[in-house]
Amino acid sequence: MPTTLTTNARNVSASFNEISIRPENQRSRHVSLPFTIRLVRTNDQLVRAVNVRTVAYAKRLPSLARALGNAESEDSDPDSIVLLAESKETLAPVGTLRIHTNIHGPTEFERELALPSRFQGNSIAHVSRLGVVGGKSGTQVKLALFKALYRYCLARQIEWIMVTGIPPRDRDYVNLQFEDVFNDARMVTLPSSIGIPARLLAFNVRTAEQRWREGNHPFYDFMCNQIHEDIRIFDSVSGAWANSRAMRTNGRPTRRTPTMTFDVPVI
Repeated sequence: MPTTLTTNARNVSASFNEISIRPENQRSRHVSLPFTIRLVRTNDQLVRAVNVRTVAYAKRLPSLARALGNAESEDSDPDSIVLLAESKETLAPVGTLRIHTNIHGPTEFERELALPSRFQGNSIAHVSRLGVVGGKSGTQVKLALFKALYRYCLARQIEWIMVTGIPPRDRDYVNLQFEDVFNDARMVTLPSSIGIPARLLAFNVRTAEQRWREGNHPFYDFMCNQIHEDIRIFDSVSGAWANSRAMRTNGRPTRRTPTMTFDVPVI
């Protein structure tokens, strides 16, 4: 069992409060997307997300796609949220991913693997079931889902985002500055991937803005300058904390992280 998160809560809170999302000498601006991103809140939305997973995995990993034909227990876990991207024009689902945090219990990575010491006792978001419908907008949908993930983790003060990437998909994460969890870049096998070897990668949320800015990263403008009102996760998150997530813990309200103030809206 990992060290409880309260061990480092004071230091984590202080370090996150130093983050300035608005870049110096650059103006934030509103940019419209051809799709919206929201939290899954209904069974119908979850079915739509599951369908995207199945379609996305069918060509490359058909064995995994067959295993993803139905919703999983992790989808309704109190520490999980599922994001769903939907086309504005057709209302069709075009992308999804799931975020599971270790706020109240260990992630699969912590249960199944002996992680290096720098991750132990820290907050982790396990990201899985990324699926994007192909087409011209596919890359933009994937990047917007990652922005929603990044902003969610900032708001919850999550230190690390962790993910498995099955080659060649791991390159998408490396391009976003994910790094190998293990120094030897070993491949790992996990029950959630039905034993398919994958690369375990991690992303430091707290240092991301500085790294992108100082490295003149090509995604920096999208991630930190542009304000996307079509990424509508935080009004949904507020409702989730107030209603159904609390009910999933037998009426006990989930623990909220301290409120944070950013230079630009976290949207």
